[in-house]
Amino acid sequence: MEKVDEIRREVVIDAPIERVWRAVSSPEEIGLWFGDVTEVELHPGGAARFGWTEYEHVFDAVIVTVEEPYRFAYRWALEPHKPLEESLNTLVEFTLQSHGAGTTLTLVESGFAELTDLQYEKHFAPNSDGWKSELEDLKIYLAGVRPIA
Repeated sequence: MEKVDEIRREVVIDAPIERVWRAVSSPEEIGLWFGDVTEVELHPGGAARFGWTEYEHVFDAVIVTVEEPYRFAYRWALEPHKPLEESLNTLVEFTLQSHGAGTTLTLVESGFAELTDLQYEKHFAPNSDGWKSELEDLKIYLAGVRPIA
């Protein structure tokens, strides 16, 4: 099986870069568009958790990069309820660039090529579909309408 190593999504958001930065890096805001459980210590090496109570899933993470307002990255567990060091994990990177009055957000989740075929089948497609949905929720959130769960 040939594996694609990364999920890449790019969206243009009708909000200034500083506003988008807050939405993707602030724990108070992340939980309004990305799951509903969010803990983020916003510094490299800081602990983070992202979760969806409706699925009873919480994923541990560690912050890798904080370059306000341009780049935010974390490594997160692919298995819920397992410490990061005991789980398969991938790197999630948000890169922001001003685009007129708005912002181009590029999301890359990488590290899938290292997974076994079975692990790849279990995680790649759901994460790929999930990011499409979550980034649409982010656009809706930043447009001033809270996404419907």
